[in-house]
Amino acid sequence: MDNAEKEKILAKLNKINSIIEERISITSDEIEKQKVLIEQDKNNLKSLTQEIVYNEQESIQIGKEKDKLLEELAHMESQMKDFQNEIVSNKNEIQHLIAQIEAQRPNETLNILNHIFNPIGALIGDLINSLINNIRELEIRIGYLVNELNQKSQALNQFQYKREEMDRVLSKVDHIKNDLEEKRYVLEKQLNWLGIQKTKDENLKLQLELLKSQCQLLIDDTNQGKELLDVGINLVLEIEEKLKSLFSSNNIPLYLI
Repeated sequence: MDNAEKEKILAKLNKINSIIEERISITSDEIEKQKVLIEQDKNNLKSLTQEIVYNEQESIQIGKEKDKLLEELAHMESQMKDFQNEIVSNKNEIQHLIAQIEAQRPNETLNILNHIFNPIGALIGDLINSLINNIRELEIRIGYLVNELNQKSQALNQFQYKREEMDRVLSKVDHIKNDLEEKRYVLEKQLNWLGIQKTKDENLKLQLELLKSQCQLLIDDTNQGKELLDVGINLVLEIEEKLKSLFSSNNIPLYLI
């Protein structure tokens, strides 16, 4: 091999070696950036997961409070229904008692005469008074029930407002939950992509370093005056082809001219 051929091969080796070194440097920088991004995403994912757990706990707690509130509402509505039924029953009883009184009392004058001259008539008068007292007691009871019903109605309105407020809070919590889950999905997908890309770049770097070692060995041998045999020349061509294939498979442009 004459000096011209030797210089030509050496120039090609140096060119290949320079390209490899440059790509190793670029790939190393990419790997370091990926490491930083992966660490950031891991921290963000950890923080996001904690938010999701807190959000879920908040949702469960509000749900329990709502269930308790609904039980109280159901109990209150049941009481109010009982009060309403009792009021209706008492009013019906009053109407019944009034009918009894009307049946027993033909007129006021006869009632007075019966009370004076007729013992049986006097008993009827006492019965009427008893019925009137019963009516008064029922009216008092109805008044009490109406008052209780009004108070329960006000309390019911407050409970219903609380329930509506809880529904709004739960809706907001669910919206936040969905938003957090979506962010976690995107973050996990990004982490997965970064992990794949980092592994790919690490493999690329490893293969580049192997090619560089082979290339550097040939350069050193040539610089030391060792004769490049056919095996060495073929190795140069092999390194060149491997580099082309490696760059092509990683979508990296290669200029060897």
